[in-house]
Amino acid sequence: MKSLFNILFVLLLVNSKDIKAHPYFFAFAEVEYNELSQSLEATIIASAHDLENELKENKIISTALDEARKNNKEYFAINAFLNKHFCIHSVDSLSLVTLDSALPPQLEFNLDGFEVLLNGEVQFYLSAKIAHSTDQFYVKFDLLMDKFPEQQNKLTMRYRNSKNTFNFLTTTKSQFIRLEI
Repeated sequence: MKSLFNILFVLLLVNSKDIKAHPYFFAFAEVEYNELSQSLEATIIASAHDLENELKENKIISTALDEARKNNKEYFAINAFLNKHFCIHSVDSLSLVTLDSALPPQLEFNLDGFEVLLNGEVQFYLSAKIAHSTDQFYVKFDLLMDKFPEQQNKLTMRYRNSKNTFNFLTTTKSQFIRLEI
């Protein structure tokens, strides 16, 4: 009788829709300024299945995330999705004055490629041309925050020998960043 109760209890747990696979969520981005190509190079790392589910729910992809790179339409749709949820605006001293009223143009990242890793993560590789190096940016990094209220994103920006790390939460999806270089 006890084993029957245990089996029923386990089945109830397995079929429960209120159970979450994990109680909190993270995404990471690392951005580095490449002086030779005058571009920002970025890597975004997130949970592959969480991102795949979000992309499917928004009808951005219809296949597995790993298969989407073979479909040009889905590949470019993923690029647009990433640019919507990972935005960087290069801010120079002149545009600082008007930052409250209007943001400078957003840098458009190109999706150079991505891979779904065996550990359940996906890594997106992006790059964006930037006219000149700057130490000031306005950044929005709200990837998966609409889906998961406990989502926490972390951005590391590298320039030459300096490294700066910034946290993004649902309460601070965007922020003005001044690098310490």
